[in-house]
Amino acid sequence: MNGPVNYSDYGPLYAGWARALSLLAALGLSALLLAVPHVVASDSMSIDHGLLSLCLWGLSAGFVHGVGYVPVMKIWRITLGPYVGWPLMLVCAGWWLN
Repeated sequence: MNGPVNYSDYGPLYAGWARALSLLAALGLSALLLAVPHVVASDSMSIDHGLLSLCLWGLSAGFVHGVGYVPVMKIWRITLGPYVGWPLMLVCAGWWLN
């Protein structure tokens, strides 16, 4: 059985403030999407599914990083970490709030 995670082994964006920022951003954007779904599209025919998929990937990465989970496999640690999740959430926020 492994002990507690040493987040300093994974870089500066795994500090407590960064994980809290990821979780708050993912919660806020998810709440926006659930409460006001027309920010994505006015009708179901005009949804940009590729961009929406990237946004949902960013939200997933924000939740994974925000709760403090660090995947063992490096590919998952990169794709679900802050270095990928934060830019995707910024794109998502720019698209939805514009």
